[in-house]
Amino acid sequence: MAAILKEETIRRDLHPDDAIFVLDDGRPLTAEVYRKVWRQARAAVQQAHELDSPLGRHVSALRDARIAAWLKNGDQTAAHILAVAECAGMSTPRLAERFAYCLRKSTQDEIPWDRLEAALALADLPSQPIPTARRA
Repeated sequence: MAAILKEETIRRDLHPDDAIFVLDDGRPLTAEVYRKVWRQARAAVQQAHELDSPLGRHVSALRDARIAAWLKNGDQTAAHILAVAECAGMSTPRLAERFAYCLRKSTQDEIPWDRLEAALALADLPSQPIPTARRA
């Protein structure tokens, strides 16, 4: 996505303060117009009960979900993380800070959930401690 935007910026000879997205008549896309279009798009794809929920209320939520999926589904090498940062349009340190939860790798110290579930399914243990022999 970042590469496409860069190419479009060059093709249209845009400067840092120029708007990338404009209306058909060339005027900048205002926040008011953007919000109206976003509400219409949500209404077109969501069910009635979802419209009152936070689901997709802000485009940033969808962007963040996509970034998280890229990070979780990738090989998490330095090259992959750099590529995701570039596509997201943010620095690698900012990406690592914002999406740290996506960069966790399972370790051998991870809780074995299947064993924990099996242990929790065992019969109740007596509530009183069982006396044990004492050493003299």
